Amino acid sequence: MAAWLACAGLFGALLCGCHSTRHQAEPTASTTTANTAPAPTATALPAPIVKIAPLPVRPVTKSQPTTPEKCPATDHVVAPTDALTTCDIARTTLYMLGPESMQLGLIHVDPPKSLAAGFYDVTLALDPPSATAWASYTAAHLKDHVAFIRDNLVLEAPIIEDQVASGRIALTTQTAEGAAQLAQLASRSS
Repeated sequence: MAAWLACAGLFGALLCGCHSTRHQAEPTASTTTANTAPAPTATALPAPIVKIAPLPVRPVTKSQPTTPEKCPATDHVVAPTDALTTCDIARTTLYMLGPESMQLGLIHVDPPKSLAAGFYDVTLALDPPSATAWASYTAAHLKDHVAFIRDNLVLEAPIIEDQVASGRIALTTQTAEGAAQLAQLASRSS
């Protein structure tokens, strides 16, 4: 199974959600009496900030085709310092992985986007410290095979072809259903 890492665009400024506050009009002499209280004001609450769980990155030591029934259980806790044997989310490839190299902080996961030739793309936006760490890591590990992990499953296992300095990582799959599952797993809150 060919896996590849694509990067798109230049990571721009972070946007913050702001809300407007409604202010009560100042009372006037003609509408105010001694016994009336000002009406309560409605203040819009900011949308809750969803913190996405860090995305572990592990080196791939070996991979081979498999069938779903040969994939190990994923319902156990694996320490970041331990090796991990697991499958991809499609359960078609078995991976032997080394200890975690890093965890990437995500600030946003784009919805799946259809690409040419029947592929779908899910783009992950890294927080600034992770974007810097990932750029350094990819520059130092050209041609290395790595895996992005969620729930003890491999989301994607690309070979690093170039330094990725955009602050964005594109995960690619061949089905809309697979892309939706990638987006859901990648954006899981912590």
